Amino acid sequence: MENILLKKSFHVKDLKIIKFNPLWGYKGIFTTIRLFGNKPKFILIEEHLKKLNRDIHYFGIKFIISKKFLINLINKNSKIKNYDHLLRIAITKKFLSISLRKRNKEDKFFTAKIYRYQRSLPAFKNLKYKKIISLQKKINLKKEEILFYKKNKILEGSTTNIICIKKNKLFIPKNSYYYGITLSYLLEKLPYIVQKKDIKLSDLDEFNEILLVGSGKGVVSISSIKQLNWYRSSMNIYNFLSKKYSKLLIK
Repeated sequence: MENILLKKSFHVKDLKIIKFNPLWGYKGIFTTIRLFGNKPKFILIEEHLKKLNRDIHYFGIKFIISKKFLINLINKNSKIKNYDHLLRIAITKKFLSISLRKRNKEDKFFTAKIYRYQRSLPAFKNLKYKKIISLQKKINLKKEEILFYKKNKILEGSTTNIICIKKNKLFIPKNSYYYGITLSYLLEKLPYIVQKKDIKLSDLDEFNEILLVGSGKGVVSISSIKQLNWYRSSMNIYNFLSKKYSKLLIK
């Protein structure tokens, strides 16, 4: 079980504090922001809030989440000296919930499992996550990720986006997944060709690297997908992207 160090819930209409509710399964959306360092630094917060507030408006929720609100909340309620934590913000028309937990450090030989599943409203980071949470409880999230697919096509990880690499050419799925903030940031930094295509399970053996990227994991290289007898044969792009990502953590 994850250790939640801070948890607060509010009524959206007046920000009155109520009993904490993580809001999983409710009609609403969430995002996760990495906090790092002493102050701490909120990684890619402007990009997160721009997308979150856009989606809040789409869901008909009359609320705007600001950077100032989050910083004040952390400063008043957290006594952590050195951060490497994940701040989760979840919101519905009635409730706002914010929690903070320690970020996992991934294993060097990180693996993945495939599972046939597609999230509802996949273009949004919505709160219909109970199925995913039940799957995650069956694995060690420090050592492995679940990769979702439908109709033989790879979509996304349970907490990550996927990048597949073949001879320094990068491929991401065409559609039906959440296009994350970390993915967007990293692709802007690439001097390589990036193509959107349907990535079939049967074609994964063509790729020499498969990477996972997200707010929680940063950049992770999958070492193997044993169900498909796939094993990485390179870490070149991983090394490049992890260096780009690590620059976000510099004060």
